Amino acid sequence: MKGFREISFGFILAALGMVGIWYLLDEVLAVLLGVIPLVVLFFGALFVMIGVSSMRMKSEEKEGWRAENGNEGSE
Repeated sequence: MKGFREISFGFILAALGMVGIWYLLDEVLAVLLGVIPLVVLFFGALFVMIGVSSMRMKSEEKEGWRAENGNEGSE
C-alpha cells in the first residue's frame, strides 16, 4: 500500500507541475529561451578547452620525441 501511495503522490505532483507550466507558459518560455543559449555556450567553451588541452598534449609529445632522438638541432 505504501508504494501505491508514493506513486499516486508522484502523479499528483507531476500533474501540478504540468498545470503550473501551462498556467505560466509565457514566463517558462522566457526562462527557457534565456537558459538554452547559456547551456550551449557552456558546452561550447568546455569542448574548446578540451580541444586546446588535447592539442597542447600532442605538441608536447612531439617535442619530447624530437628531443629524445636528437633531431632538435636539425630544424
